[in-house]
Amino acid sequence: MTELNYLYQWLEKYIHTYYTDDKFIMERVLLKEEHSKRVADNTVKLAQYANLTARQQTLAEVIGLFHDLARFRQVTEYRTFVDAESFDHGNVGAVMLAESGLLQEFSPVEQTAITFAIIAHNKMSIAPTTPENELFAKIIRDADKLDIFRVLPPIQANHDYSPIMLEQLKNGGVLSYTDVKTVADKRLIRLSWFYDINFDWTLIQLVEEGHLKRQLAALPDNEDCSVIKATLNEYIDNRLK
Repeated sequence: MTELNYLYQWLEKYIHTYYTDDKFIMERVLLKEEHSKRVADNTVKLAQYANLTARQQTLAEVIGLFHDLARFRQVTEYRTFVDAESFDHGNVGAVMLAESGLLQEFSPVEQTAITFAIIAHNKMSIAPTTPENELFAKIIRDADKLDIFRVLPPIQANHDYSPIMLEQLKNGGVLSYTDVKTVADKRLIRLSWFYDINFDWTLIQLVEEGHLKRQLAALPDNEDCSVIKATLNEYIDNRLK
């Protein structure tokens, strides 16, 4: 972090321009301010786990620090973090960072890696790219999800899950928000994120911190959900054995 102090200081000053007496906005600005720092820390730990070079660890930290740069503008202008109701915060954030001039000390290849990862961090999947760009995208996606699991409150809803969501999750794999029909479906979305974890290190943190257990415990004991639980547990056991 020491060599990146100027970036942390810049981001802090930038975020402070969004401080407001509006309680709704301020709570969310503070949430994303702390989230950005924690995700940056997660990216460094993941980069170390992946045995990346010191320079690559620096790039990963920059990506983590700025991955949600557009969130502050988003919640201030639209009063939401829902991209479908405002703008794609990954795309907009990458443009904002590129236009800020903050990446001038990085090579063109490094700048591309940083912006690609920020664009990719909130997408359904990673677009075809170079192996190194893909690696950084995988790191930020894991680092982001790890902190999201730590801070997201339980979903307050009944168990009216959409049949298509249940069937897809019974087979394993990541679910799409475009298929969400009920609030309860978002509970299934969170469970599907476990299939989108790229590094065993991240899965270990999620299991050891109890996130997997809590997410599974939120499901009822019926035939469909029993299959979902068994399928996911088997997947994680196979990954970590």
